[in-house]
Amino acid sequence: MRNLAILMLAAPLMAQAPAGVDQTFFKGDPRTVMAGCADRARAIKPKDSRLLAEYGRAYLASGNRAKAEEAFAAALIDDAKDGETHRLIAYAWLKNGFKAEAVAALDKMVIMDPKAKNAFSKAAVNLLDAAMTDKAVELMKRAWILDPKDWQNCAEFTRAAVRNGKVDLAAEWALHTVEAKPKEERMWNELALVYADGGAEHN
Repeated sequence: MRNLAILMLAAPLMAQAPAGVDQTFFKGDPRTVMAGCADRARAIKPKDSRLLAEYGRAYLASGNRAKAEEAFAAALIDDAKDGETHRLIAYAWLKNGFKAEAVAALDKMVIMDPKAKNAFSKAAVNLLDAAMTDKAVELMKRAWILDPKDWQNCAEFTRAAVRNGKVDLAAEWALHTVEAKPKEERMWNELALVYADGGAEHN
C-alpha cells in the first residue's frame, strides 16, 4: 500500500518529463544527450551570459563547434564585460583540447574585465590542470596583485599545484596564502586539507 502511495505521489512529477525524454534518451549517444539537454536548458533560459557559455561547452563536447561558437557569441552579446563569462568560455575550449582558443578567450577576459580577480584565479587553476603552467602563473599573479589578502584564491591555486605535482609552485603559493592572513585558523586548516587531500578538488 505504501509503495502505491509513493507511486501516486511521483506520478505528477513523472508526467512532467517532456516528449521524447525517458530513460532510453539518457542511455543513448552521450553527444546527443549533452546537446539535447543544452538545447532544453537554453529554451528555458536563453539570455544568461554564464549559462550560454556553459551551453556552449556542452555543444563543443558534443562535436558541434558551430553551435558552440554561436552560444559563446550570444553570451558575449549578453554581457561582454563579465570576466567569469569569458573564463567559462575559455574553460569550454580548454576542456575540449582547444588551447589556442582558450588563451584567446582569457586574453579577452583580461581586457574586458581587468579587475576580475576571482575569474583570474579560477582560470589559473584551469590552466594549471591543463599543463599550461606559465599562463596559469601569469593569471594567478594578476589576481594576487589585485588582492594579496585573498587567501582563499591563493589556497585554491596551491591546491591545484599540489594536485599537479608542482612542488615548488605549491610551496610558493602556500606561503602567499599564509602571508595573506597568518592568524586565520580557517586558512591554516585549508592548507592542512590541501596537503592531506593531495590537492584533490573539494567534494
